[in-house]
Amino acid sequence: MKSYALIAAAALFVGMTGAAYAECDTHKGDRDADKQTRCSEKCEDYWTSRKQNYFSDIEKLKGEAVTCFEQCGCKEHGEKFLSR
Repeated sequence: MKSYALIAAAALFVGMTGAAYAECDTHKGDRDADKQTRCSEKCEDYWTSRKQNYFSDIEKLKGEAVTCFEQCGCKEHGEKFLSR
């Protein structure tokens, strides 16, 4: 009986704290609650909207997007996103 209670308590703890970790991927993270996901989403939107302009300097734009992702703490996610 005690082992079931300990397993249930551990499962509840993991379930409650799992959402507390920040996520950079906007498809996986909670956009409403997670500041890092919201910041990453703004960087993704900035990159997507600006790169579609005819006269945009892609290299300069990529540098600005990388800086934005670094400020969010999502450098690895930014590199993956920009390489698509």
